[in-house]
Amino acid sequence: MPLRTRAVPDTGAPTYEEYVAARWTALYRTAYLLTANHADAEDLAQTTLVKAYLSWSKVTAASSPDAYVRRILTNEFLSSRRPLRSATRARTTAGSCSATSTRVRCRGPA
Repeated sequence: MPLRTRAVPDTGAPTYEEYVAARWTALYRTAYLLTANHADAEDLAQTTLVKAYLSWSKVTAASSPDAYVRRILTNEFLSSRRPLRSATRARTTAGSCSATSTRVRCRGPA
């Protein structure tokens, strides 16, 4: 007995699978330009495609789906770098502190 499938209305927009097949190389190249590392570029491109899949209706509704997905890629790259910057900044600006029962005194970096 054949499986029943729902008819999907043809909106002219590619399916997720078609989009990935057509745009994987371009996404990977952009990710490589950002990361300068093959493994990180592949991870970034895959994470981007997962996020695009989760919001696929927004991607297909956008006036430029490629730009929408590239923005996801860029935001994901920047988000992955933020914790490193803030941890470094906190480490370099931390001075020494001493506490008494009523007051905390801190000195800046020497």
